[in-house]
Amino acid sequence: EKQQHLEAAEVETRELLQKLFPKVSLPSNMSHSEWICGFEKLAKEYLTDTSGSEDVKAMEQKLKEAEEMHVLLQLECEKYKSVLAETEGILQRLQRSVEEEESKWKIKVEESQKELKQMRSSVISLEHEVERLKEEIKEVETLKKEREHLESELEKAEIERSTYVSEVRELKTQLNETLSKLKVDQNERQKVAGDLPKAQESLASLEREIGQVVGDANVIENSDVCTES
Repeated sequence: EKQQHLEAAEVETRELLQKLFPKVSLPSNMSHSEWICGFEKLAKEYLTDTSGSEDVKAMEQKLKEAEEMHVLLQLECEKYKSVLAETEGILQRLQRSVEEEESKWKIKVEESQKELKQMRSSVISLEHEVERLKEEIKEVETLKKEREHLESELEKAEIERSTYVSEVRELKTQLNETLSKLKVDQNERQKVAGDLPKAQESLASLEREIGQVVGDANVIENSDVCTES
């Protein structure tokens, strides 16, 4: 914007000088300083050629005023150039700051990309771990069902064991009772066995007595037969 103001002031100066000296003409593609120097030279020559007239004095006064304006414009130009140089310095410093910040941000972006890559790798590892855990959970569920089945079977076996224990106890009781009876029977048998000789002897004695009685009866019977005859 300041450069535009400077260029506008230079154009305005040229137009003013051109109005003061319409017969002095220079190419417009010259730099402003070259154009001013050339115009001043041609204007002085023109004034030298037309010296002595009243218009010359007026023209000299105008030229003097134009030169003063040129000096002022030159000072203004220097001021603008100084401001422009300062602005350019500020812009350069800002550019360096921007470049430094861009470099910092580039480093941060690279670090972020590395972290993102690591995070993606971690996510993939975690996904694999999750899949593995899912498989383990399935296995755990299967084992849980098997455990529940075994617990059910164990409960049934416990019930059967309790029943078996009860039956064994009952059988044991019956066995003890049977053993007691057998013991009593054995004692009785032993007693009988001990009394057997006496019984045999008594039986033999009884048989002898019976035999004797039978013999006596036969004798008596025979006697009765003879008496009847």
